[in-house]
Amino acid sequence: MRHPYEIRIYRWKPMGDWRYDDPAHKLHKTHSLKVKGFHPYIVARGVPAVDITYSRRLDSIGQAQVTIPLDGPEEWRPTLGRLADIEPYRYCLGIVRTSEDPGSGREESQLVWAGIIWSMRMDLETRVLQLSARDWLSFWENRHHTGRITDIEQAEIIRQVVLSGNRNWGINTETDAAATGRTRDWQAGPGEWREVASDLYDMADDLSGFFLTVDSRIVNEGTEDEHLRHVVRSTKDRTPVWAAVPSLKDRINCEIPEIYFDGSQVTNVSYAIGRSGNLPVRRRRDNTLLRREVPVRDVVGRYDSVGDSRVLDSRAETQLAFGARGIRVPRIITYPNAYPDPQLLDPNLGIKVRVEADTGFLTVEEPFVVTEARVQVEGDGSDRCELTLVQETLFQKGKWE
Repeated sequence: MRHPYEIRIYRWKPMGDWRYDDPAHKLHKTHSLKVKGFHPYIVARGVPAVDITYSRRLDSIGQAQVTIPLDGPEEWRPTLGRLADIEPYRYCLGIVRTSEDPGSGREESQLVWAGIIWSMRMDLETRVLQLSARDWLSFWENRHHTGRITDIEQAEIIRQVVLSGNRNWGINTETDAAATGRTRDWQAGPGEWREVASDLYDMADDLSGFFLTVDSRIVNEGTEDEHLRHVVRSTKDRTPVWAAVPSLKDRINCEIPEIYFDGSQVTNVSYAIGRSGNLPVRRRRDNTLLRREVPVRDVVGRYDSVGDSRVLDSRAETQLAFGARGIRVPRIITYPNAYPDPQLLDPNLGIKVRVEADTGFLTVEEPFVVTEARVQVEGDGSDRCELTLVQETLFQKGKWE
């Protein structure tokens, strides 16, 4: 049986000419490298791999590790030869998975992960090359912003930031951000350059925020012009949605090795402290019902870049929601090939799934939200998805009084 996973390697290709980067040049807007930026174009398909792992985490940048043998059958040599000058950051990684469509019986290939190769390790004893990559949002870890825009719709902030980055030797990121109906300030003080990716996640990770993800697709697949495109997406709110998969049932389609209980986050008084100019802004929220059950515990969040009381109120509410009860974290490992599309459990989309388990001590039957999905591909091509989850109630606003 053919291995269902394929590794493809891409390299940044300039889409414009640096000679026209001067804004005064008449071809600047249509031909300059500064405006046109880069796309990752195909270098090699069918790259052999002895180990493949890729993962996604809620409000975090996804990662992948691929191990390529430096020796092997003669038919691999031309493919490996095309990677002789491979270097971190100059090259990108794509992981393609082939599966059979249950309806038609035809094979379909799908890009399940893509991103930038940031580091490599060549082991000359075992003769392998280990590639470590992170998804496209890792590019925005190294792009920064300054200045201020006030009372802007959150989706518009994402659009403006991406467009600005694309016009300055960027990677042609597209956007499909959903309007949230909420506005906020976006600011970095004089002399301060704030990291774009960090601020985007900071804006998303809030009860009044949204889920943030990046989708990738292959363009002109199978041709010499094959390249990758990517789009930053956001949801309209922070409400988890059901995954299009059956329930996770212990010893039926998965195994549950452990459930971790954490009470260190329990809190019934929440402070969010920001700053407007040189003056601190303090907001407080109380869970008076919980204060009648357990001794008082407070949490303080400091947000020096936030001066808007509405945003601070939301931050205080978020801290209170996560502190309303102890956190339960099941770790689940799906059976081999239990799900034909691991992306159906992408945590960055706010996916929830029902978990059913009878431990003999307690029974679990409720929805949980996926916070991390890690896919490990075995040597025979079968995959197992290791999931980390938290209870859905942590994403719901409560009535504290």
